[in-house]
Amino acid sequence: MNAEFWVAFATGVVALAALITSSAGATRARVKAIEDAYIDRYWQILDRFPADALVAEDGTGCCGEELKAVRLYLRLCEDELELRQLGWVGRKSWQQWCSGIRAQLSQWPIAAEWAPVRDGQRAPHQFALLRQLDADPDYDPYHPRSPIDHITRIWRGL
Repeated sequence: MNAEFWVAFATGVVALAALITSSAGATRARVKAIEDAYIDRYWQILDRFPADALVAEDGTGCCGEELKAVRLYLRLCEDELELRQLGWVGRKSWQQWCSGIRAQLSQWPIAAEWAPVRDGQRAPHQFALLRQLDADPDYDPYHPRSPIDHITRIWRGL
């Protein structure tokens, strides 16, 4: 083996390392963009909540646009769980989102709307992941399926 071979081999290794690094960076950027979009959605929905809910006080009830905002929040939570299941929400963000979701599920007005959904009286075929999270505080819907998924998880920060 001559010097030309080793130069070509080293160049190939460097190119492969650059490709892997740039791909991982692009994936992390995509995860961050998705997380940011869902944070924006969260604040848009929260802006529509009843004023009492913003200071964690129980109100009398929700109707109209306020009730719609509460239901949109439950849908947002289920969407966030689905994104985490697919690997598009990072570990650190998930830890924050998870604790926030669990806290909201026990506070008015979310708790009032969540109870019949949780118990299957309303939307029995929806919100399966949210029900699991409510039942198990350690629940994480993300489960790598292969060794490649584990490597990807490390690169993505999942």
